Amino acid sequence: MIDFLTFFEIMQDWAGWLLMLFNFSIVLMWRHVRSDTKLVQAIWLCMLLHHAVAFLNAYGGGVIGTETEMVNDIVGDARTYHFYGAQAALSELEDGFWNNPRVTYTNSLGFFYRAFGATFFFGDELSVLAFALSCVVLVKLVDLLDLRRFRVGIILLFGLLPSAVIFRSVTLRESWQALFFLLSIYWALRLRKQLGILTVSFLIMAASCMALLHKGLKAYALYLIVISIYWGVSNNKKGILWGRLARFMFAGVLAACVIVLIQKVGVLGPPLSTEIELLHPVERKWYLTVDQALEVVTDQRISAASITVDNRALYGVMLDTSSVLGLAKSTFIVFVQYMFAPFPWQVENVKDIYAMLESMLRFVFLFFAFSSWRRSSGEVRSCYGFLLIIVLSMEFLWALGTINWGTAIRHHVPGYSVLVLLGGPGLILFMRKIHIGLFGRGKGNIMLLK
Repeated sequence: MIDFLTFFEIMQDWAGWLLMLFNFSIVLMWRHVRSDTKLVQAIWLCMLLHHAVAFLNAYGGGVIGTETEMVNDIVGDARTYHFYGAQAALSELEDGFWNNPRVTYTNSLGFFYRAFGATFFFGDELSVLAFALSCVVLVKLVDLLDLRRFRVGIILLFGLLPSAVIFRSVTLRESWQALFFLLSIYWALRLRKQLGILTVSFLIMAASCMALLHKGLKAYALYLIVISIYWGVSNNKKGILWGRLARFMFAGVLAACVIVLIQKVGVLGPPLSTEIELLHPVERKWYLTVDQALEVVTDQRISAASITVDNRALYGVMLDTSSVLGLAKSTFIVFVQYMFAPFPWQVENVKDIYAMLESMLRFVFLFFAFSSWRRSSGEVRSCYGFLLIIVLSMEFLWALGTINWGTAIRHHVPGYSVLVLLGGPGLILFMRKIHIGLFGRGKGNIMLLK
């Protein structure tokens, strides 16, 4: 039951409710989305669940996965970001918008909180806004890859995963990371189809915004920009014309300017206030030697293990840096554990059962993604291969800093959309074959499969 004070708080949160209505209507702003009634209904169904989680988190005392846990006097991320955002809304930020130790995300929250009020529901609805925009970008990617007949199924697979619904509906960075990751991929595919300065600029902007949301994504954003431009330029089979070469050189200069600008405004300054970064701050550098990088990764994994609340969920694999063979073997094990743990023999409770089911779904997506890549040819095969490289490299980045499957579930959220995009069509076709095999090809059943 909702008491009077909670009801009064709900009525006072006008900005959150207005944003919720806006989130429902935003998908109608694109003609290629609103022209498909079933697609709009699928997106709205997913958004309805996201709004429900946002409501429960704001007025129902929180939801599973976003509890306020105290670890060495540090509050869990979802509440931390909200509180720091509220603090940023009250402060003058004399050091500049980007120089505050809790940069970018918390200060961005503070910017909106200052204008509309610092409430949990409004902060959560900002994350739902990012999800709604991600659905629009995902639909555009589906169209670019000529997968229109799977649009509804892909959206439902993307929007209904329980853990992703939770983490994309609260004041965490994952929803925005997923949005800018999708935008970067969209502009990379556009660049492949038509090389142009404007497309390169949008690609750099999207990747840079993604980089601002996590320290690990800075290096990945540079990698994403470089490999996307290289892949986009290589589409010309007869060689790069002088005009295109000049554009490519300009894009490189533009990327260098972005890096210098980021350094000047202080994005490489103090780390964000996440649990690990608060306890073990590290110096920000763009360039590290191999030994330095391995040392940072090892320290990160040890630090994460030292502050983990649920030691039962640890898969406890550390990097073996004593030899090249040991490093390769341990890195492979780390990646496999990150992608597919917990395994059946590690399951002990209901949460573990859910985590195992999600890892099984991830395996199925990867299986159908590789199957689609192998069966395709020409430009389609090139696009599938590029997307596989991009998403697996991001997952590898998260794997290096993750030591338990509870945290891994959250880190899978940004790249999950691409796994659905690649493996979703194969899974949908497989389910259709099973349905036809069980129930036959009756007229009513055919209608259900359309």
